Amino acid sequence: MQRNLSHIAKVVGTLTFLMVAFAFAPAGNAETRAGGKNESKRPVLSIAAIDAMREAVTDRFILPGNLKDAASVQLRVHVRLDQNGRVARAPEVDVSGGSEHTRDIMTKAALRAVIGAAPYVMLPKDKYDAWKEVILNFDTSAFTQ
Repeated sequence: MQRNLSHIAKVVGTLTFLMVAFAFAPAGNAETRAGGKNESKRPVLSIAAIDAMREAVTDRFILPGNLKDAASVQLRVHVRLDQNGRVARAPEVDVSGGSEHTRDIMTKAALRAVIGAAPYVMLPKDKYDAWKEVILNFDTSAFTQ
């Protein structure tokens, strides 16, 4: 069973976890929470910093292997971080698809991963405005592959 959990975590990490939360990418999935007319002057994070945060979260995202409808669940976690990379408030989770049971398990797993990976010391303090609010999108469709 442990091998199965590890495999799922790797699948989430490599194929299905989309952390597009910073201002570096113009793609439609990129999300930040700055707003206002000064948004274009926000600092930009390096891909290495983003990848390090992504890896920290995905290493802790563990799901049981018996979630039959996991592929239909979409998770969006809004995280506010303090300047030391700690989670400043309880993350807000939007979840849809799948059964209520699966949504509950996946929500808890995502929260455990996000909170457990903190503090995010890999994020450069001088670019705090770029990462003080992060939105993590979890695409679980690869669970059926």
